[in-house]
Amino acid sequence: MEMHLPKSPNIFLPVDNPVSYKIVTIMSDRIPGQRFQGQPTSAPNAPADSWQASGGPTPSVGVQRYRSHSPLLAVLIAVVVVALVALAVWAGTRPPSGSSTPGATPTSGAPLPSCPTPSPGWQAIPYEVNADSTGCWAVSEGQWDGDTVTITTTVTSDQGALTVTFFALDHSLSSNQYNPSGPTENIQVASGQSTRGLVSFDIPRGDFTLYMLKYPASRTDLPIAALVISG
Repeated sequence: MEMHLPKSPNIFLPVDNPVSYKIVTIMSDRIPGQRFQGQPTSAPNAPADSWQASGGPTPSVGVQRYRSHSPLLAVLIAVVVVALVALAVWAGTRPPSGSSTPGATPTSGAPLPSCPTPSPGWQAIPYEVNADSTGCWAVSEGQWDGDTVTITTTVTSDQGALTVTFFALDHSLSSNQYNPSGPTENIQVASGQSTRGLVSFDIPRGDFTLYMLKYPASRTDLPIAALVISG
């Protein structure tokens, strides 16, 4: 029976005949440097991944994109800020309750009675002065003679006596003011009565606004009413 021992240059191995020995010379059949000649020089290919070995299609890799909500939040904040600014501007420009608007007729809050339908070429507007005097003011169309215009005006009082005067503002950028130039500058009307008169202005021909004002008037008195006269 042969015994196998690790490889070495000369090893004596026992054989079936205990008297004789077989010299087994185990030598490398390759010279140094060629001992591993012919053997694979690289490790066997590593087994492919299971998804490759299966031969199936390459699974798609989903890319999860981080979505920030910062732009939406910024838009909401901007909308809120704009709304607050608009509310502040509106509140700041709104006239106080009970205050009168410059150029408007002070009223008691009650609706003014409507004026009768004026004659063709005329226009009319109701008026009220401190709730003590109410009525209707009517004017005719202007009669032009060069740069002088004459207007027929009628003041009808429903309640309270009143004395009025007039002035005009042209529609230029400078809004020049013109005072009456004719003999009729003021009109007096008794309560429940009507008074008609003429008022003239030396003004360049063109559209202008005719104002009726309480007489005598202080610097703080506002016009009672206004009508546009065509040029």
